[in-house]
Amino acid sequence: MRIDPELPVIFHRRHALRAGMTAHQITHRIGTGVWHVLRRGVYCRASTWQTASAERRAALLGVAAALLRTGDAPFALSHATAAAAHGLPVPDQNTAWITVAAGHGAGTHYGPSLRQEVATLPVEHVRHVRGWPVTTPSRTVADCLRHLETEAAVAIADAALRQGLMRLEALADVVKWQATWPLAAAARAALALVDGRRESPLESRSAVVMHRHALPAPLCQVEVRDGRGRFVARVDFAWPQLGVVGEADGRGKYDGDAVEAFEAEKDRQALLEALGLVVVRWGSRHLAGPAPVMVQRLREAFDRSPRPHFTGSFAHVLPRYTR
Repeated sequence: MRIDPELPVIFHRRHALRAGMTAHQITHRIGTGVWHVLRRGVYCRASTWQTASAERRAALLGVAAALLRTGDAPFALSHATAAAAHGLPVPDQNTAWITVAAGHGAGTHYGPSLRQEVATLPVEHVRHVRGWPVTTPSRTVADCLRHLETEAAVAIADAALRQGLMRLEALADVVKWQATWPLAAAARAALALVDGRRESPLESRSAVVMHRHALPAPLCQVEVRDGRGRFVARVDFAWPQLGVVGEADGRGKYDGDAVEAFEAEKDRQALLEALGLVVVRWGSRHLAGPAPVMVQRLREAFDRSPRPHFTGSFAHVLPRYTR
């Protein structure tokens, strides 16, 4: 097979033809899996797709959908696709999401590779990212709070706050502006769970599951100090009144030397337990099912309620987005 001519990362069939490729060569590359089909007539190299993160894949699908847009109706990449364009964590899905401005003759379309919403799209709700129209972070998050599963939407919202892409007040304003829109009640309920102190999607998802199972609301990202006021550790979750702390163990905590990181975590847990705290740990797999393991472990820890034995103190870390 001859070497392909230089093509964009995402390219249309006509781009390949203009670069000198024949229809047979294009068909052969698709059939042999050298090219990945994003939408009918729009491709990227298979290696690009295979090595892409969930966020990168969402962005690739969004641009592919935008390349096929026809007509003069204003539009923007939106929802999870816009979140990916802003660098926020998105669920692994093979669907692009576009919002078309209402009143321009376009219709709502829900297909396997494209969800097209029709809604009011003020110019102040749109910005350009790498040349493509994308809903602003606050509009993006508000749309996600309405349409995505709560765990995914709260993780997106938390990350947007943590990264300084928006302020909580701006998000609340958009949610209020959409008060009469479909699924607005879901957005209002999810907004109450948003907290930019959480440092990973796993922490965000964990907080949603805790709320769903009526566990006491924890403090997020809390510093633990010993009896002399010396710093011991910062924990993901804390229930000071119960003497319990929680740690959401995502893979990111063990980047680099995994053995060294694991040993450091053991030493850290021993220091916390020496202060009289109960430490509960969980991973992503412990959030699933009607009776999640994380919930069971936390309830067992709360029942032991060792708070009287705690010899240190807690310091609530202020969220970065309020500083």
